[in-house]
Amino acid sequence: MDRREFLKSTGAVAAASAVGTAATAAESAPSAPAVSKQRRQLRLALPWAESAAGPADWARRLSRHVASLSDERLRLAPVLEVGEGLAAVRAGDADLYFGDITDDAGAHPAFAYFSGLPGDHGMAPQHLQAWVSVGGGQELWDDLAADLGIKPLLAAHTGTRSFLFAAERIETMGALAGRRVRVHGLARDVARGLGFDPVELPPWQIATSVHNGDILAAECGGAIVSYALGLPSAAPYGAGASMNGNGRALALCVRRELWDGMDAPQQAILSAAAAAEFHASLTEEEAHRPFLHAPRPQDRIWPIADELAHAIRRVADAVVAHAAGADAQAARISASYAAFKRAACPEQNPTS
Repeated sequence: MDRREFLKSTGAVAAASAVGTAATAAESAPSAPAVSKQRRQLRLALPWAESAAGPADWARRLSRHVASLSDERLRLAPVLEVGEGLAAVRAGDADLYFGDITDDAGAHPAFAYFSGLPGDHGMAPQHLQAWVSVGGGQELWDDLAADLGIKPLLAAHTGTRSFLFAAERIETMGALAGRRVRVHGLARDVARGLGFDPVELPPWQIATSVHNGDILAAECGGAIVSYALGLPSAAPYGAGASMNGNGRALALCVRRELWDGMDAPQQAILSAAAAAEFHASLTEEEAHRPFLHAPRPQDRIWPIADELAHAIRRVADAVVAHAAGADAQAARISASYAAFKRAACPEQNPTS
């Protein structure tokens, strides 16, 4: 769909609010020498097409925040339709990447803790942000990302709900066997456990693939992302359950060498702009979900919805446990995440 027609009026309000948040965060940063007057343009890799609304617009808004806060001395130039954004950053073909780290083939499974866990293991966005910012998560994330040569920052979120759209009605759990599905992160392993065949597709091909019957279903996040990709019109059915039930976070990943070479004000500007966009994207999703995702008629919801939801929770328990046991680093991240989740949101803890 045409991003210029997408949420015109409300997008402007959200952008203005986010700039104010970013400015406040930048002003509260520790005092440091003034930002260099030298203008600098950095290449920002994005996995979305030019015409896509939603996440592509979030990245553009983030870029405007960075330019505004730096008085145009620091600018991000979008590079669109980059399938492997982290690989592009590592190869020097881009300076930053805006997207889901778990979509990168070389990413450690523990990155899913910072993007969103499947089943009952996920945290609501505000709790995830709190763990990362004040609960020790950022330090663990930095250590994990060091192996990829990047500095990660939470930069957006798809919202507190996620939707699994489907091309056809499914009557039994057995009918899922071998059917192709597009999901993110550890949800791929959950999908395998349910009998699905998870596939990789660039965002701009997902809706067409569902519509043509090349894949049965796709889960890409909340209402804004799903609508921006064209899923509601391409997929007439809803599964009635989702794998990443708490949505997923997107990160701004800066090449580590670049980040370390920046002065404190430049780092503060990127951090403030990313934090502002995280909150702006969430606010946008909550405001527009009722308009973009009308409830489907019962005959358009899979009759196995309750059974599917139970199976997702059961398989997700095993998948997350396996990820936590990947190595000592994953175990530390899992322990920190679980301890914060127990303290901050016990109602979301499946073992509480």
